[in-house]
Amino acid sequence: MDNLTLTENTSHHRNLTSSIDDDLNIVVIANVFIAILVITALIAMIVNVVVFVSVHWIRRPMPPILKMSISLAAADALSSSIFAVTLLINTYLPTIGINLRWLEIIMEMMKLSGILVTVTHLLALSLNHYIGILKPLHYNSIVTRRKVNAVTILLWIFPTVFVIFLFTSQAEETYWTENFGNGTDTEQNKTTFTDTFKFRMGYSAYFIISIFLMAICYMHILIIVRRQQNIWKNLSRVGSTKWSGRTIKLCPCSKANKEQKQLEGNIRAIYTTLLILGSCLIGWMPALLIFVLMCKEDCYIHGSELDSLNQNYLIEVMSMRLLENMLIVLKMLANPIIYSIRMKEIQVRIQLRLS
Repeated sequence: MDNLTLTENTSHHRNLTSSIDDDLNIVVIANVFIAILVITALIAMIVNVVVFVSVHWIRRPMPPILKMSISLAAADALSSSIFAVTLLINTYLPTIGINLRWLEIIMEMMKLSGILVTVTHLLALSLNHYIGILKPLHYNSIVTRRKVNAVTILLWIFPTVFVIFLFTSQAEETYWTENFGNGTDTEQNKTTFTDTFKFRMGYSAYFIISIFLMAICYMHILIIVRRQQNIWKNLSRVGSTKWSGRTIKLCPCSKANKEQKQLEGNIRAIYTTLLILGSCLIGWMPALLIFVLMCKEDCYIHGSELDSLNQNYLIEVMSMRLLENMLIVLKMLANPIIYSIRMKEIQVRIQLRLS
């Protein structure tokens, strides 16, 4: 997603600066910013790897939320590394006469898959929270270790298969042979299926539907939590009361007290996931909007209108695209920081290893 928009811009500014000497400074500035993006992405990868490696020092068995969060950290680490490698391939290799179109396609598929893997993890975490809030007493019997392991594997497989299907179903018949078969280079300005609104909207639909489902889950969770908190508040006033056909006594050993502590733990985990979701929305929404609204064919801004925008507002477009990609990189860096601050198990283990 982010790479397509950045690649479009860099290809345009390379074509323009070849004929305009004054744009040399723009190229230098762009290369500096791209280098900063690569370095920041590598830092994000290292930080995510540290969070992921901390799993070896965490108590067993791990709670389902923690297990899926560790898998999410691995997805962010992979996305960060792919982001950095893709920038290097698309930006610097062409300047030295190397054009590996087949490698660009593979990296693009991996990067687009990585974004959806992260979104799918967040959706799974929201459903896990929903079950924990809705069925607190039956949570352990519903969310078993075997089910969590199977779901975690599917969180990686399903988005990857979706992206592969999207590429194979919409690609032209000659697309794969031109880029993989005979080794010849395709034209830089040639419009492919990835430059069309149909492909980009199909990809974005996965993201939008997932966010919509998460919003429904958390809205219902908020209603349930509010209702539960009112119940505990009323119970604390009277000391003992009838609720759901049974007598509840507020003592440290009571089942009600256990449910209350479990609810508080779930609320803390929900806040952590919401912080991660918020960082994803801030980091991805600008790129997603540009991805859908600006392309070579059928988008809101397309064709000659897009070319004119890139030519007449080159600096503004470059700044917007660089800011968009910087937000994505900062999102990758924000998630492990949220883990370290909000999740006590990860925080304690990282502090022990660093001390």
